[in-house]
Formats: sequence, structure tokens, C-alpha cells
Amino acid sequence: MNKLAEDKWVTILGCLLLFCVQFIVNMVIVALPSMASDLHLNVDMENAINLVFLITSVALMIPLGTYVSKYGIGRYLKISLLLMTIGLLLSAFSTDINMLLFSRFIQGIAAAIINSSIYVIVALQLPSDRLGYVLGIMGSCGYIGLCLSNTISGFVVYYLSWRAVFLILVPIYIISLLILIKLNKEWYTDHIEVTDHIGSILYVLFIGLFLYGIIELDNNDMWVILASFVILIIFIYVERHISNPRYDLKIFRNFKYLLGNYSAFVMYFMTYIASYILNYYLQHVLGYDARLTGLFLLATPLAVVFVSAFAGKLSDKIDERVLSSIALIFILIDVILLFFMDVVPVYMLLVACILQGIGHGLFSSPNNRFVLTQVDKKDLSNASAVLSTNKDVGKSVSLAMFTAICGFVLGSNSTLDNNASSFILSSKITFVIALFLGIITLILLILDKIKE
Repeated sequence: MNKLAEDKWVTILGCLLLFCVQFIVNMVIVALPSMASDLHLNVDMENAINLVFLITSVALMIPLGTYVSKYGIGRYLKISLLLMTIGLLLSAFSTDINMLLFSRFIQGIAAAIINSSIYVIVALQLPSDRLGYVLGIMGSCGYIGLCLSNTISGFVVYYLSWRAVFLILVPIYIISLLILIKLNKEWYTDHIEVTDHIGSILYVLFIGLFLYGIIELDNNDMWVILASFVILIIFIYVERHISNPRYDLKIFRNFKYLLGNYSAFVMYFMTYIASYILNYYLQHVLGYDARLTGLFLLATPLAVVFVSAFAGKLSDKIDERVLSSIALIFILIDVILLFFMDVVPVYMLLVACILQGIGHGLFSSPNNRFVLTQVDKKDLSNASAVLSTNKDVGKSVSLAMFTAICGFVLGSNSTLDNNASSFILSSKITFVIALFLGIITLILLILDKIKE
């Protein structure tokens, strides 16, 4: 196969996988109430279906990405696509919660490899004069996946079942696997020296224990969180004293870099849990079916796509911190509206969805640029991986915290059916925490801008 044909197939592969990346994160949300009803799940089990996937993916993304890049991206990407296909099929045919959680764990491992490999393959394969163009096409495919996930899942659940939701992406992953086999090529990043095995293990243990500890707060398992912080201290010590650390902690000395990463964490904390709770409210409290809920939630990604189209250009003219501050104001208004979701008219909830989309779309590109311009070129790969991980950690922590709060208010073995008032109280507590984090972030962004 000639170089031009290879470039074409790699571009198609990147577009397919980035579509799946955005789709798979959100596709289960609309289906959760149906899954809970069919498998008789309490609220903790419902939330665990997404938490297992998120925690596994977040914890393994950076370590696995490093090893895969060193020892052959194509080889391990094939394995991950096969693993993802198996995981999705296991989910579709799960007979109990244990089998379902195990399948989501498998999907999380596969997602960690896929997410860390997509851009690397494209960057290594394509010439620099076409890379930006292709990345733009891939970004559009990702946004399409984001837009269609809730709506398609809602229709599939309504007309078929929640099990069919897991089968939607199977053909795309199989096609992607066939493309890789057809290419019959391997990609390496030989400059990466994989020697920091201890650091990688400590990193995975910290992320896993920390998020699990938040989930189990209602069971007074503070020792898990304390253990995670002990591991974090050991991790920092190891990375500072090893000759070739995988995680270069020196870049965290830059306050602006820290601020950009913290802002990304808070933004994804707020937006993910807002959509998650609204989905529950629409189906469990207002009685909307999955189809109508999916259409309702479509307002957010549509607004994201519309605003993202010019947010990047705005960051060329306006300071990224100013744009991020404006975006945060939109999200704060969104969260305030959702805080009063039990008393405001339904159309105001739709307004909240649109405001969330505007804020998210206005924030992403400028903040990405702000963070990545704070580091040297040699640290770009590490900085990009940390930024992506922070976004997923924001999602995971928000859902873990909501799960813990539900455990306190509803009880660990309670369901959301006939517990509308307790669910609303749990949601309000979560929204207060989100508002607090958002306001602190807004203040920090404004102060950092004023200081210049």
C-alpha cells in the first residue's frame, strides 16, 4: 500500500475512533433507568456502571499510553479494539450487575489504550502540512459522536432495549480493526524510555483508591482516601528522585499551568454531573421516556458544536482566561437553574442545557491552548496527557461524589423510584459543591488576569 493510501485509511481510522470516544462516554447515561428497572439495581449500582468505566480508563490512560507508544501502537490498538468489542458484547448479554460491571471494566481498559493512541498514530503517520486539516476533521467527528450519543441511545432504548445500546458501536470497532489489519503497519515513539514502572503503579493505585474512597464516604471508609494520599506522597517522592521519571512534576511549578488544569477539572466536574442528574430527573421524576430524554439533552452538544466553531478563533484575539471566565459564568448560571429544577418550568431546564453547551464550547479550545502554551515543546506530550486525564478525573470525581451523597441521603440500598424528594436533595447538595468549585475557579482566573 502506498503512502497516500495509508494516510487516507489512518484518517478514516482516526475519525471512526474519535467518534466512538465521545459516543461511548455518554451513551449509557440515558439507558441507566431502564437498566436499573430490568436488573433491579439500587442507586449505588446504577452509578457504578459508569464509575467502573471512568475510573479504569482514567487510571490506566497515561501508564498504558506510554508502554503502547514504546512497544508498538498498532499491535496494542488491535488488541484494545478486540477487547472493546468483547466488553460491549458482554454488557449487552449481561444477566446480573456483576457481569455488567466486569464488562465495563474491560471497556475501560480498552478505552485507555484507544484514547491514548488515536492522536499519536495520526501525528506519526501524516505529514505536518496536512496534520492540522485532518485533526480538524477528526474533531468534527468527535463532536458528531457527542451530539448523537444521548439521542441515538434514547431511541434505541425506547424502541429496542438498553442491551442494544451496547451493540451500536460494535460494527464501528470491527471496521476499525479491519482497517488496522489492512494497513499491516506498526508505529513507535522510540524516544520514550519506559523505565518508571514504580511511578506508573503508584499513579494507578492513587487514582483508583482516591475515587473509590469518595464513593465509600457514606460507609465511613475514610481510611481508603487516607491511604490514597499516602500513596500520592510516595509517588511524588519517587518521581522527584528518579533519573528518568514518567511524570515530570516540574511542570506543576508553573501556576498558570496548574490553574488551566484545575479549571479543566472543575469545568468537566460541573458539566458532566449536571447532565447526569438532569437525565435522572427527566426520567425518574418527570416520567419522560428515554427517547424524549435523549432529544431533550441534545440541546447541550448542539450548542457545544455551534460555539466551538469560533471559540478557537476568539482565543487568537481575546485572552484565554477572559474566555474561560465567561464560559464559567454560563456554566454557573446553568447549575443555578438546575439547583431549582423542581420549581422552575421545564423550558428553563432546556435553557440550562443550552447555557451549558455554550459554556462548554467556549471553554474547551481556549483553555487547551492556555495550558499547552505554558510548557516547553519537549513537555507537550506529557502536558496534553495530564490535561486529558484531568478532564476525565473531573467527570469521575463528580459522579463518585454524587454517589456518596446519594448514599448518605437515600441509603446505599435505595432506588430512585418513589424517592424523588431525597434524590432532589442529593442533587442540590452536589450542585452546591459544584457552584463552590466554579466560583473559586472564576475568582482565580480573574485574579491571575488582573495581576499581569
